[in-house]
Amino acid sequence: MSAPATESGMAPRGITVELEHATVAAFEQALAVVRQHPTCQEFGEGKTLRVRATYQFDELDALNEVKEAAWELRHKRCWIDGKEVPWHEMAEITYCFREYLRKPKRDHCFFDGNFWSNWGCKYAVCNLADRINTEWLTFGQLDGDGAWVFDKARIAERVRQRLHTSFHLCPAFDEEFLNHVLEVFPERVDPVADDRWRYVRNRQGQIIYVGPKDVDSAKKIVQELQEKVRQRRSGENVAENGKRPVPESYLRRYGQDVKQRAAKK
Repeated sequence: MSAPATESGMAPRGITVELEHATVAAFEQALAVVRQHPTCQEFGEGKTLRVRATYQFDELDALNEVKEAAWELRHKRCWIDGKEVPWHEMAEITYCFREYLRKPKRDHCFFDGNFWSNWGCKYAVCNLADRINTEWLTFGQLDGDGAWVFDKARIAERVRQRLHTSFHLCPAFDEEFLNHVLEVFPERVDPVADDRWRYVRNRQGQIIYVGPKDVDSAKKIVQELQEKVRQRRSGENVAENGKRPVPESYLRRYGQDVKQRAAKK
C-alpha cells in the first residue's frame, strides 16, 4: 500500500500507523485501540483488512497504547510527516520524546544514564563518554606540542551520517544547534593543560586519541559547549542548553505549566 495521503494528496502531519490483519489476539486488541482515534481509516475487509490512524506528538499516551498492543504484530508500518520509518525507530523517538514531556530536563537529549552526547540528541551514535561509538574522537592527530588536533570536517560528516535515522523528525531535535556545536567544538585539545581530557593509548602504548577523563568531565565539556552555543544564539529563543525549547503546548498536555515545571527542577 502506498504512503498515506489526505484528500488533498498531501501526506498528513504526524505519526501515521498502519496495521494489517493477523489471526492473533494482539491484532484484535490493537484494532480496538486504533478504532478509538478520530482519524482511523479502514481498507478492505476480512483477511485483507488494513487499519490506519494518524497521531500527533501531543497524543503520545494514546499512541503508546497502540505500540503496546501491536508490539508483537509482524505486519505493521508507520510514517512520520509522510516519511516511512522503521517501526522500532518510531517507537524509540516517541518513547524518548514522551519521557521528556513527562519530566523535562536540561540534559535529556544529551545523557542517557550511561554516556554523554554533545550533539543535542543522544541517538547521534557518536558518544563522548563511553567505550563504544567513540571512534569519531580518533579523527585527528597529535601536533608537535602533544596536543590532539581534531579533523572537524571528518567528524561533522560522521556525526550527520550516524545520527539515528529519523531522529531529526523528533520535535526536540534542533539541527541549528547541531551545526553550532560542530563549529564551536575545539580545534585542538591538550590534556596536559586541560585536565578534563586524557590521552587514550592502544596496547602498544601509542596515543590513538584524546577523550574525557571520566563521565563528570564529559558533562562539563558538554555544558561548556552548550554555553558557547547559547551565547552564539543570543537574542534567539533558546533554552539553557542552547537548543530551541519544545513548544509549551506539548508540555501542557501533561497537566503542568512550563513555569511550574521549571520551578520544580
